[in-house]
Amino acid sequence: MKIIGIVGRAFYNKDNQKIIQINEDIRKFFAEEDVVTVALLPPQNRYYVETKMGMDQLTEIDRKKLDSLLDLCDGFIIPGGTYWYQFDEYVIEHAIKKDKPLLAICLGFQALCSMFAKERTKFDMTTRITNEDHYGDSSKYIHNIKINENTLLQDILQETEIKVNSVHHDIVNFELKNLKISALSPDNIVEAVELPEKKFILGVQWHPEYLVDENSKKIRQAFINKL
Repeated sequence: MKIIGIVGRAFYNKDNQKIIQINEDIRKFFAEEDVVTVALLPPQNRYYVETKMGMDQLTEIDRKKLDSLLDLCDGFIIPGGTYWYQFDEYVIEHAIKKDKPLLAICLGFQALCSMFAKERTKFDMTTRITNEDHYGDSSKYIHNIKINENTLLQDILQETEIKVNSVHHDIVNFELKNLKISALSPDNIVEAVELPEKKFILGVQWHPEYLVDENSKKIRQAFINKL
């Protein structure tokens, strides 16, 4: 049985309690497949939700704990959310180093892109967008994307253009190194990226788990096939 690790998202609830959770739509997205999903949580005894970097004081013991957990996983999901942390990047680095499948969604896509920014001057490099065409009902198609030729995404979908949902406030508007752009929106916003020469490192700006159409299922199956 293959194991998929999903990075937990940290936030405060209405009672001001610190919570780390997995979105139920992500769990359900993979529940009907022959895989097991597990939550990936920071190993150190710190307030993860309060420190953007999250792992700047990672001890050798903490690192061994985390590496042991990640070694058990056959693939990884970096999900959407409000903020990403150095923890997300640690998982992404592990997936790339070990050549394990990774699907980065929305915020996870932005984290992946930020790691490959040509000139990275700060941790969070995304820029706020005001175009309402990129933020709408997650259960509905919002805009089209054009899929670039000779990309992993085109190989998976066998399409040159598809409709997607869109629920994001920030965009990637910086130059990338090593990452290949897989798709663009009509207004030239980067919508998907991939890392060539790895078996499956794919980032998408939309949410395939919220609108599970045939294209979402194809992405899911392609990811699972590489586990």
